[in-house]
Amino acid sequence: MKIRRAQPGDLAQIVQIEGLCFPEEAAFPPKMFAYLIRYAVAIVACEPEKKVLGFIMGYTSGTAGAVYTLDVHPSYRRKGIASMLILALEKKLAILGAQSIRLEAALEKPETVELYRKAGYQERELVRNYYGRGNHAVRMWKDLAAEKSESRLPEP
Repeated sequence: MKIRRAQPGDLAQIVQIEGLCFPEEAAFPPKMFAYLIRYAVAIVACEPEKKVLGFIMGYTSGTAGAVYTLDVHPSYRRKGIASMLILALEKKLAILGAQSIRLEAALEKPETVELYRKAGYQERELVRNYYGRGNHAVRMWKDLAAEKSESRLPEP
């Protein structure tokens, strides 16, 4: 498996995976993905024959970063792809100056919230109706600056 920057030729596969992961009313439209591929940090996990297995998209604004979306094709979940994509995005956003990253995760998908917890994100607030009426999210944050300084501490 290869982790690389998303390309315009990945658009159809990205839209297909989004449709498998989110209901139509919550899914990003194809034009939004085309924009994000061009202007945001867009990363895909793919097989050698260029089949996209998952993707993550985010951005930086000053010292803050954000995750727009993370999707893994349902047939390829629980294989570590999401964790690799999160790490790849964090590294890229840190290079671009992000000291912290925020994201929103659907409360109705506790496995997603747990994925982000394991990646070091902490719940900060409830966002009501984020994914539509009655579909709430939790806003989570990760402090990259603190993680970086902790990794510099000498071994005891």
